[in-house]
Amino acid sequence: MKKGIYDVGGEKLSNSAFLKAKEFIYKYGRKIDIAWFEYNFVNNSTDEFMKVLKKYQFENGGFGGLVTEFEYSGPCLKSTEHAFRYIYNLKEKPDSGSPIIQNMMKYVLERYKPEMGCWGNLLVPEVNEMLHVWWWEYKKCDIEYLDFDSKVKAYNPNGQAALAAFTALYSDLIPLEKYQEIISCPVEKVLRYFDKNSPFYCEVSSDPSFKEDYMVPYNMKCYQQFIDCLQSDSNRYRDQELVERLKQILSRDPSVCMELDESLWTEGYHEIPCDIVTRPDSFLYPLVRSEVDSALDYLIRHKSEDGAWHLSYQFGEQEGFRKLERQYEANITALYLAELKSFGRIVGCV
Repeated sequence: MKKGIYDVGGEKLSNSAFLKAKEFIYKYGRKIDIAWFEYNFVNNSTDEFMKVLKKYQFENGGFGGLVTEFEYSGPCLKSTEHAFRYIYNLKEKPDSGSPIIQNMMKYVLERYKPEMGCWGNLLVPEVNEMLHVWWWEYKKCDIEYLDFDSKVKAYNPNGQAALAAFTALYSDLIPLEKYQEIISCPVEKVLRYFDKNSPFYCEVSSDPSFKEDYMVPYNMKCYQQFIDCLQSDSNRYRDQELVERLKQILSRDPSVCMELDESLWTEGYHEIPCDIVTRPDSFLYPLVRSEVDSALDYLIRHKSEDGAWHLSYQFGEQEGFRKLERQYEANITALYLAELKSFGRIVGCV
């Protein structure tokens, strides 16, 4: 196994448990899951991984088949956002000359909705025609906001900020005016609704399941990607002063979006600390190190005998969901293994 650069202590996944996890991924995983495992533990080759990722890209530049929570495998923004997640986590990223990246950017820019300040619905109607979990269902959304303030107030960072992060990472493919337009809403959302010193603080939540925006775990996930890409060396429009201001605001109370009660982690769906902060180089990790480290210990202790990390709930009653659930578990197992490696938590891979 290739070696990671971090070793933060704590419990470690044994070699036998690692091999069991590998077996589960190869048995139930899709080609992308196996490719992600091999990238992290076999070849460490960006080129090899991108060859596999390209198989999920369609002629229009969008990606499909990367989301395990619905059967539809055609292109959509949600699946394209998942493609970005992989690219974001590559140590050596493809440059902007890559046809994969250029076509992906074309797809993303063509679907941006200036009248909304975001991309709107990340799904397509075809998702509803096939088996899908209830929380990923296409709903028509043709809202046109009258002013910028309304766009910012309604802005939902979940998924949207990740796509904005992609445009920042490859900003040399877009003009300054378009770049500024795309990042304006995610930036202002933080400045207005996440900052305790703002008169708009806690005024609204983009997710009805949470009281305030800063409590939404998906927001913090996407904003970490957004911040990293804003400050990336590849961002030709980088504004480090702005980046530091955003970091300062998001760093004030990062644990509030995490489920910290370990007694609840085995019941239903919860975002535990290591689900929010997935890399030791995250600007949030030093602030929640003990919480994340404890959650990694928990992951290692609660891996199943068959090698996987299993869902604690079902996608739905229909039998077809069982296949999607196995694919989801193979995917999350591959992702967790890569995360454990990055934190130096696998025996023989430190």
